[in-house]
Amino acid sequence: MLARRFYSCSVAVNLRLFNVALWNNFSTGSFDKLRSAYVKCIKVFFGYTKFYSVIAMLTELGLHKFDSLIDKCRND
Repeated sequence: MLARRFYSCSVAVNLRLFNVALWNNFSTGSFDKLRSAYVKCIKVFFGYTKFYSVIAMLTELGLHKFDSLIDKCRND
């Protein structure tokens, strides 16, 4: 829904929208599913193909890896 609604917004606006999510405590299985969803949502939201490198994509967008993001949120 967000990808369709904010398709014409700039990358900066989309990054801001994407970063407003707050992460809570989850079980290990839930974290694995959430990690996959995190990557898949970024790829869909910013128009990357499913075969595009996750590291390259995160670097281009200036986003944190999922684990780094969770650690950062836990420490705040």
